[in-house]
Parts: sequence; C-alpha cells; structure tokens
Amino acid sequence: MELSTFLSTLTAHPEVAKHLDFNACLAFIELIQLLKPALQLYLNPDFEEPMPLSELPVDILKFFELSLDLDHESAKMIWEILCPIAWALGSPSDIQAFGRRYMQLFLDYGLSRGVAFFTFIPPTRTCLDPGCNSKTRTGKKAGVPYSRELYQEKTVAVTVFTQDFGPVPGLSVSFSCKACNTHYYPTYYVDGKKKLRMYYRQDKLVFVHSATHHYIEKRTLDNFTTSMLVAWTSAGNCARIYNDGVGRSITLSLPVEFENDYHIKLDTEDVWAGLMLHWLLEDAEERQQVLELPEDARSQSKRLQFALRQRNKRMAGTGQEAWNHACNLCCWITVNASGQQGFLRSTVTDGVTIGRPACSSHDCESPLKSVKDRFCPAHADQDLLCVVITTCSCPAEKGYRTCADGEHRRLEDYNSEKEKAMFQLKERLARLRTSQPREGIPQGAEDTGRDEEVIIDQDGVCDTDKPEEGNQKLRARFGRRRSHNEELCVASCGVIIGRETFYGSEAPTKVVSFWKKLFPTQRSLPGVLWHDNNCRIVAMLNNPARPDKYFENSALPVDVFHFKCKHKKTDDHCNEHCNPANWSELYTPEGTWRFNSSAAEQANAWIGGYQTIVREMQADRYDFFLDEMIKRRNRNLISDLEKRNTNPFLIPREVLLCEDPPQLLAAT
Repeated sequence: MELSTFLSTLTAHPEVAKHLDFNACLAFIELIQLLKPALQLYLNPDFEEPMPLSELPVDILKFFELSLDLDHESAKMIWEILCPIAWALGSPSDIQAFGRRYMQLFLDYGLSRGVAFFTFIPPTRTCLDPGCNSKTRTGKKAGVPYSRELYQEKTVAVTVFTQDFGPVPGLSVSFSCKACNTHYYPTYYVDGKKKLRMYYRQDKLVFVHSATHHYIEKRTLDNFTTSMLVAWTSAGNCARIYNDGVGRSITLSLPVEFENDYHIKLDTEDVWAGLMLHWLLEDAEERQQVLELPEDARSQSKRLQFALRQRNKRMAGTGQEAWNHACNLCCWITVNASGQQGFLRSTVTDGVTIGRPACSSHDCESPLKSVKDRFCPAHADQDLLCVVITTCSCPAEKGYRTCADGEHRRLEDYNSEKEKAMFQLKERLARLRTSQPREGIPQGAEDTGRDEEVIIDQDGVCDTDKPEEGNQKLRARFGRRRSHNEELCVASCGVIIGRETFYGSEAPTKVVSFWKKLFPTQRSLPGVLWHDNNCRIVAMLNNPARPDKYFENSALPVDVFHFKCKHKKTDDHCNEHCNPANWSELYTPEGTWRFNSSAAEQANAWIGGYQTIVREMQADRYDFFLDEMIKRRNRNLISDLEKRNTNPFLIPREVLLCEDPPQLLAAT
C-alpha cells in the first residue's frame, strides 16, 4: 500500500478520523483484504476488472460495526472512502500475521453471521467449457461472446486445520453451470459428462481439500510428511501431535457450538486422506498434468485408489526419479587412451521383511479385497477348505478351520488352547520384529494379532518360512499370510534405485526378474550388482539346461560382509564366480574397496522402520506410501551428496534405455 495515497485519503476525508484512529483505519483496510473472497461472490463476473461493491451486505457490514465499534452510518461512510485503497491491495500475503491480529474478531462477531476468516471459492466465475459460450458482447468487443456465468450452488461450513491456529471454522462455496451441469469447487471441478474430479493446476497450493468439510493447510501436511520421513511417525501419532499441540492453539477461544457441530480433531484416516491427496497433487504438478479422480466413489479412500494404482504402475521398474542417479560414490568414471569416457555403476540388492496382508495362495500377487481377508477373490474358494496345508483338500466343517479328520482337528485345538495363547503371541511378535513399539499397541479387539499367520504341526508352532513341499509332518496355517519382503536395489552411495514386493520367498529367480524389470536394457544394467546370494544366482544363470546371458557383462559379487562372514571358504563355486576380489575394478590402487557393498543393509534399516505403519495397509496404498518415502529420502540424500561434493548427476534416460550394448566389464 502506498502510504502517501493512504495519508492523502485521510487528509481529504477528515470525517474518518472522528470515528477511527490511524491503527483502526489500517485494521479496516486489512479486514477488507481478508473478506475480499467473500465479497467477490456479490460481483458481476463479466466485469474484466470488478470494482468493489457500493454497499456491503448486511451481515458483513454488521461485522465491521461490531469489530471496530462503529455505528451503522459511520461504517457505511468509511467503507465508501477506504474500500478503493483496500481493494487495490488484493488478498493478504501474510495470512499468519493477519490471523494473529483478527482471528478472534471473526470468532466473536463473524461466525454467527456467516462471515469467516477463511472463505474458499472456485477460481473462476464462468464455465471453463468453451462450448458453454452464450450471448455476445457489444461496444468495443462487439461479437465476442460472454462466458456463461456460473450460479452459486451452495455454501458449506468447513473446518480448516491450520498450522498456526489449529482447527478454525471456515466456509466453502461451490458454483454450477446450468448449461453443461459442471460443478465448480474451490480446488477442483466435476465434469458433468465424465463424472470426474478435475483438480485445478496450482503452483502454490496453500490448502488441501481433503474431505467435503475438511481443509488441511499444506504446511501441516508437509510437517506430517517430514515426521514420517525422518522419524517413522505414524499417521495416528501425527494426528495426536497436531490435536494435543497445534490443535489447542485456539480451541479455548472457539464458540461452544463450533466444538459441538464441527469436526475439530484429526484422526488417523483424516491424516492419510490429506497426505495421499497432497502427494498426488504434487506428483501431478511435477509432471505438469491434471489430477483426475472419479466423483462417484463410495469413499475418499476408494476415490484415491485409482490414482494411487496409476502412480504405482509408473513407479514400478524404472519409475523412481533417481533411477538414473550417479555420483562419485556409486559410479567410477574412466577415460581410456583414446579419450573415450566410460563409467562403472555399482548397486547393492537386498530384502527386508516388513510385509502387508497378502493372498494365502503361495506366490499369488493379486490384491485382497479387504486386508482382513485370507485369500484374494480369485482364490476365495480356498478359504472354505481345511487349513492343513500338507495333505488335505477337504472342506472345513462349519465353525472350524479344519475338516473332520481327528489329527487335523487336534492342530486347530492346539492353536486355540488358552495356555498356548501367550506363547503364540510372543512368536508372532518376534516374527514382526516390531521397530515402533508405541504404534503396535492394539487399538481394538481385531488388532490383537490373532489373525497373524502362524503355522502349527504336531510339535507346536513352526517356522513360517519352512518350505511346504517335501514336509511329511501335518502342518496347518492359521491367520493371514503376508508378503514375504521388500527387495531394494540401492546405489552404493545409498540412493534407492528401485523397489519390488516379493511374495512367498526371496528366491534367485525373483531377484533376477526384479533386476530385468529395473534394468530393461543392457545400457541400463549396472556393471556391478552386489547381492548376498549371488552364488546361487550365478549358478542358476549358468545352468547348462537354461543358460541366461543377460548379465554376462556385469559382475555379480557377494557383498564383502557376507562373503567374509556367511559364505564358506571351501565353496569353490562362490570363490570362483562371486569373490569381489576377482575384479580389479572393485578396489582402488591403495587396496581399499571402491564401492560400499553394504548400502542396501543401511537402506533396509531405514525402510524397516515403517513396518508397524504399513502392516495393515491395502496394497495400492502400501506401494504408494513406500515409493513416496523412497522418493523423498532420495531427494534429501542427493542434497547431502551435493554438499559433500560427490558430484551427483542424472544419466540421461534415453542413453540408459537405448538398446546398444555398453562397454563391457570383464572379470580378471
């Protein structure tokens, strides 16, 4: 605001000073700025540069009277004088400072009159569909059609979860186009024909419309994201921290009716709904795309599911943005005598057991209809069979998980015995390897762990990883099965290149399949692929009956730690094919290892912290969450690598995905 303009206005209208001092005049102007979105609802949308209203709506005028202790006529007079100055300023940029000064006025005098500190309106007053143009203009723009004006459909009360003030009452306005039946909301519009929510492109998103009556400030969601990323904070604990901390900032000042009529506390699902939508919007903006979600969904969770699934497909294989990362710690760049440049990339692959509910049919990758199910829809009939997995295919008797066979029923009785319950729970807890004990506290009867997978034979609880084939003892599987592990491929600098969920086992065939999807061309294939089980992988690849030459240009050593501690010195095959000392390129002239072969262990320790957060997640949400955390961790790590002068860079994808063969790395 030009101070000279303000002062000259006050000088020209000395009557203002009779009612307001200098600070009160500033307050009047700033309140107009805050109310500009609400006031725009009363303006003609066809005006290219809408002028302020000549008269204020009754409720808003009354709000000014009570807030600044003005009589009716004085408030009208001051509006006419100061409004042009305030209108030219636009909306306030420092909403936090304005909130500290004026939030209480809105709570005391505005809420009961439908005047809110936050009023969210669609960014357009005319239909965006070019087919909805109607009458044409006259005058200088004769023949140019007017855009079809939208009519105000409804205004709903919302709770705005802010970072500075906690939960605050607000209003959300929607418009409709009578011609095409498109509905416009503050953050998206619903196409009348496609029945899709189309989110507006926004460079600077401030609030996320996470539910019909909820807006969550982006800064709050960013704080939740950071807590999850660096401290493995669960959504439930994010909600608790907000409710018990920020959420109390203004709670004592809220009217009683607001606390009774509005949802003023975040719960776990509120946090997830906000975060999932926030991350999807960021992803769409980064790709310069419009986020589209189905309107006719049973819930917000179902609405987001399609977009999560599409994003998961993009992230599979080469989808991580750091997939083509390289730096001095994971890539050795050489120059030969003719000046030709070459590079040797090093990655480490390993698995970590965190798991989510999965189909109990061995190696089935189909998602469950519900995380409480034991089988996917395709194998649902197996849920009616006896749970003895070694010999029986008979139907289970009503009220039991086993058939009428006495030996089979005894296994079920053993599982049900009260004196065995604590022992089983301890076994389950050990298998879960819980890393966040607070979040493991049961939230209800169905969370006690009774549905966790447990395999029982005549001797009691046995190892769930024990192979089913070739076992002569009767064994029964009770509870739900989980995915086996997350397989990570990590650059030797620590950047995670890719991830895949394994089912059933971490077999060599699955590792090889994972590598081929992650590195679909010879050029993309790293020169060094460390794995603690490479000796078995090499044996499989060199099988004379089914030789696989895909990796013949890459070194497949066992990582240094496992080679020294876990592999026998007498294993000639492992020494010949997987001893890292076989390749001179893997160590420096000083005799130190050129690459960190334990990078995956360190990444696994990090991702393992999410075990209790993801253990009951639906498959699409599970994949989306882990991929998002990996992406953000990679960004932080690459930023640290830049500060350490390791020269991180991205190899052009078109180079890596080209089919031409690379310069080979030969074993010495």
